[in-house]
Amino acid sequence: MKMIVDAHTHLLPDRLAAAIRRFFADRGLADFSYPTDHRTVLDRHHADGIDTIWNLPYAHKAGMARALNEAMLEASAAVADHPVTVLPGCTVHPDDADPVADFDAAIDAGAKILKLHCSVGDYEADDPRLAPVLASAGQRHVPVVIHAGHSPTGFTMENEIAPIGRAAAANPGTTIILAHFGHEAFLQAVTLLDEQPNVVADLTPVTGSPVPLTVKIAERLGDRIIFGSDAPNTRMAAGELLAGLRTLGISDSTLDKILSTNARALTA
Repeated sequence: MKMIVDAHTHLLPDRLAAAIRRFFADRGLADFSYPTDHRTVLDRHHADGIDTIWNLPYAHKAGMARALNEAMLEASAAVADHPVTVLPGCTVHPDDADPVADFDAAIDAGAKILKLHCSVGDYEADDPRLAPVLASAGQRHVPVVIHAGHSPTGFTMENEIAPIGRAAAANPGTTIILAHFGHEAFLQAVTLLDEQPNVVADLTPVTGSPVPLTVKIAERLGDRIIFGSDAPNTRMAAGELLAGLRTLGISDSTLDKILSTNARALTA
């Protein structure tokens, strides 16, 4: 078994991390499995056999994406001595004057993944203002992680899968990763993967609710599924998620793809 990639984490600047914790606390969500301290999260991931993370930001309003992208690069550099490799992500917001220029600048500076959060940013994946960004991501072979749901709980509803499908169909050369496997619209997300070959799904839980993956679906779609934890803003630690996957009955070859090979190929 190769070392593991966690393709969905949020090691964010201190002020933003604190604001997100307040957001969750105001909605009765607490008791997270991790503190927000970056090195503590990385230490625990290392102990769980994780050697690489994707560190994903998101912008809730115009005017913050560029500075946030720079901060994510700085956060990655600050822990460059740690045995866990931090691949910095970037984000854009459609209300900004030139989102594609913001994206290109971040990738030119070293970002490896684009994250879009439809709830936080108040937009849809197929927003016409994001079309040039998705096209550029395809041209530059940058995977795009999209959280489709608009609920403050983090869950995705059945009708919120369709915009992901439209964005994927309009950009067949762009790899779009459906965050949280579209949970709770899991079955609709499976249908989306069947219909759109450029869509991948991550297994990131929604706070304390794991993706309801089955062995049958894992084996059939194993080339298009990747592991994620949502650390530090999760009630399920990576070790608990990994233990659950390992006891599900998935074959070793498929599990290796889900935990390592697939994600590494997307950022190679």
